[in-house]
Amino acid sequence: MSDLVHIWSRCHACGAQPIAGRRFECASCPAGPDNDLCEACYRAFERGRVEHPAPGSYAKQTGGRIGHVFRAREGASPDRYRPWLEVPRADARAPSVPDRFVVRPEFRAGRESFFGPYAFVVDSEDGGQPLVLTALHVMDELIKSVGLECTLQNLSYTGEELPGVVTEVGLYDVFAENWMIAELGSARSMLALPEARVGEEEPLSDRDVAAFRVSRSARVTAGRLAAETPRPGDPVWLAFRRPASNLRTIEAVVVETTDRTFILRFANPDDVAPHSSGAPLLDREGAVVGINVGAGWYGGHRFGHANHVDSIRRHLGMANTPVLHRG
Repeated sequence: MSDLVHIWSRCHACGAQPIAGRRFECASCPAGPDNDLCEACYRAFERGRVEHPAPGSYAKQTGGRIGHVFRAREGASPDRYRPWLEVPRADARAPSVPDRFVVRPEFRAGRESFFGPYAFVVDSEDGGQPLVLTALHVMDELIKSVGLECTLQNLSYTGEELPGVVTEVGLYDVFAENWMIAELGSARSMLALPEARVGEEEPLSDRDVAAFRVSRSARVTAGRLAAETPRPGDPVWLAFRRPASNLRTIEAVVVETTDRTFILRFANPDDVAPHSSGAPLLDREGAVVGINVGAGWYGGHRFGHANHVDSIRRHLGMANTPVLHRG
């Protein structure tokens, strides 16, 4: 048995987390927590003894796809993660999260629509309308439905193709009692980000970003991007809707920052934030320091990884003219 592990993944069949040894990731299902099998369960799947898509999963509910394609991932040594356990927790007060800042996005392509987990609104630094930001992978169902491949393996993808098919993004108040009827307006133009991609091995998150211009009539509250990415030891907060709670954040501490990674350790390992991709990470002043991308488990601690603000700002600086859909 290999001593390599996959802390960002859970086997949807046996529940192993982290997965030890080789991991088998389904490239056909929309991105989500039910895409992975450990090697033993994958071999059982090949023999017809394990069901995929997972029973009760979103991919199963929506019919899945015929002919699931898996790719093997090798994992990393536990030595990679042990320094993250040693970063001390910072004691700080959580920032306030205003109404209509964090939103639930509905991505529309013609008559088809696909809800994503989270997005949020920030002021544009170019003087234009505010921007809706989220992780690109939360659009994976739409991406696959229109036959696009927004990965580094597709050398012909330029970043212009997806904005050409997204006609509108409906914005819903995620903190409303019934968010499905609390529409705040929409964004009608997606920025073409030439280096935004999905499908990289976690925790590489620096390409996982999507941006849209908010319509002038939208009733949203724009936040702001922080001046710089926090350093290890700095406190941050994930802003999202906590079930059965009036609280809007969970606390974490930054444990690694590089050009390509932004890793945090949650203060309370029992404080779970399911399906929170695309939600904002905030500093103590409430400024956005990152876009939440994924979560994992190691050594009794829950970790997260995100696309940090320096990377977000770099992508926005390369943005081509938005594709504006009328009608």
